[in-house]
Amino acid sequence: MSTSIIRVFKNFYRNGIKKSLRQIAQMNDTKSGHIVGVDDYGNKFYETSNPEEIHMRTRWVEYKDFWRPDMSQIEPGWHFWLAYGTDTPPNQLKPSEKAIRHIVPAQEKQHPVTYSCTRGAYVPYNTAKPTLSSWSPKVKERV
Repeated sequence: MSTSIIRVFKNFYRNGIKKSLRQIAQMNDTKSGHIVGVDDYGNKFYETSNPEEIHMRTRWVEYKDFWRPDMSQIEPGWHFWLAYGTDTPPNQLKPSEKAIRHIVPAQEKQHPVTYSCTRGAYVPYNTAKPTLSSWSPKVKERV
C-alpha cells in the first residue's frame, strides 16, 4: 500500500506530535512500531508489522544526532539487519553467532566522523599541468 494521509494521521496518533514531527524532519515520513534495539552509538532501531506500511520499508533507524544523520555511524550488524539481510537483530544473536573483530584500543574505539558536505571535507587538488590554456587575444596594428 502506498503512503496515504490516513496512515500519517494514524501514526501521529500512535507516536504523538513531537516524535512524528521529528520523523518528518529526519526521514520525511511518519512510522510507528516497536523498538528493536539500540547500538553503541545511541541510534535506535525500530520495526513495524502494520499492514499499511510499504513492503521492505518496515525497518528504520532514528539517529542519536538529529542534526547530523550519518549512515557511517551505524554498526555493520545493524546495517545488515536494516537492509533485510537477516531477520535476527544483532542484539538477539548468541555469542557464538556474533562476528569476532580485532581488539581496538580504548582511545581508537570512537568511529571517525564523516565530514562530507562540510568545511572539513577532503578536497583533492590537481598537481597535473592543464592541457588547455585560456585564449588571450594579441592585437597588432595593420599596415
